[in-house]
Amino acid sequence: MNSKANLRVAVLSIISALLLGVFAPATVVNAASGDTVVYITKTGECYHSSGCSSLRRSKIETTLKSAVERGYRPCSKCKPGTLDATSTTTAATAAPAAAPAATASKVNTKATVDAAVEALKTYKGNTSEFNAYTYYINNKDLQTAFGADGDKLLKHFNEYGKAEGRKAK
Repeated sequence: MNSKANLRVAVLSIISALLLGVFAPATVVNAASGDTVVYITKTGECYHSSGCSSLRRSKIETTLKSAVERGYRPCSKCKPGTLDATSTTTAATAAPAAAPAATASKVNTKATVDAAVEALKTYKGNTSEFNAYTYYINNKDLQTAFGADGDKLLKHFNEYGKAEGRKAK
């Protein structure tokens, strides 16, 4: 093929890709880095962009990577994007073919999270007033914000939780 033919093929490929993006937006994946800020809610299963209408009741800031690792999926309303291939090896996408990989990632992450949560039962900072496991289980917003980090949970309880009347025992 000569250079003009190569150029025509390249231009046609680009035009085709653009047209597919216009006529089939559900298959287009908006890739983002793992440190991109997204938002989750206390009870939802999706992560969102800042202005999404699903964030009316609660809006908890986190990173895209953290949201995906915790099993959240992208919101179908605001389409906040998915992880790019360089951000993590367990990137979730909107494409149906990616579901098995995302499910396997969710299982591995769940086992890791479950072990960390169980470790809170024997956390060194547990006292008669504070139990990290109980505090974690009873406060979904803190699960999202701090994960199963006993030190952060204890700090939050001492600085805010007591005054807010949160259950920690």
